[in-house]
Amino acid sequence: MAWRPVDYLVEGELDNSTNNKVTGWMKFAGLDKNVVFELEGNFHRDIRGAKIQLRGDGESVDNVIAKKSMKGFSTFQKGKVGDMTAGLPPQDYSSMPYYEWYSDDNGRVVLELDTDQVELLTQPIPACESDPIDGKQQAENMAEFLNNMAEVVGIPKKHAIALGNTVAVEHAKKVIANDKIRGMKLLPKKTREELPPLYSQDGKGGKQVAYVKLFTPDSNFTYWITEGGPIQDEQGKVVDFHLFALVEGFTRELGYVSLNELEEVLGPMGLPIERDLYWKPKTLAEIAPELFKDE
Repeated sequence: MAWRPVDYLVEGELDNSTNNKVTGWMKFAGLDKNVVFELEGNFHRDIRGAKIQLRGDGESVDNVIAKKSMKGFSTFQKGKVGDMTAGLPPQDYSSMPYYEWYSDDNGRVVLELDTDQVELLTQPIPACESDPIDGKQQAENMAEFLNNMAEVVGIPKKHAIALGNTVAVEHAKKVIANDKIRGMKLLPKKTREELPPLYSQDGKGGKQVAYVKLFTPDSNFTYWITEGGPIQDEQGKVVDFHLFALVEGFTRELGYVSLNELEEVLGPMGLPIERDLYWKPKTLAEIAPELFKDE
């Protein structure tokens, strides 16, 4: 998504002791000042009303890289709370710590942490005394964000229609809008060039290596890409990119997918497909041993 600065988080605190308000601060590598928070909304029930401490590994990151990556990140985060949970019972959203907000300056921001990186400094309100976060309101927050992103890339709101949890934009600008939302190119030129050409791993079965992982943040569809090659028109211009992948959806199967299609896909909550920035190459047998057990 637009911002995932978890690698640069050093430490911080978030406070939801005042109803419908989350305040606090965070220290990020690459920023000279602490980031201050003033957000509307509440934590999920597992930590509602509590003050929490967050810890990250940002101090170990090269400062030059951190400064470049955090350039443009506002030190005053004002906006709306998304889904914020420590992953504790009752798990209304996630079993792991997940902190999301919609910033006036930076759009959607997400921090995904491990359980040992979060500590409760004060006790939350008993879950039985709180209502679950309103899913409809969260969907409206996402729709508002997506509509705003459509305007940023030059699409008038009359052409950006939010229906429930999805957004429809003019076909010609879907890819641009989705790149803005996800904060990255789905398959950058360098990544395409590093992929083995189509059919180069043909016959290797489970020994085929998946070099790229793409996933839908709001559903279970995942694509482990092993090979790829350009599709050209009659004039030799590249108009698409053909990919071979292990696809997980309703089942796991091998097949071909089009980059153009993947770049335009929106999940059930209106989120585009993302590329796993931390993926390390693995064989298909490691990913899906049940498909290759006969080997």
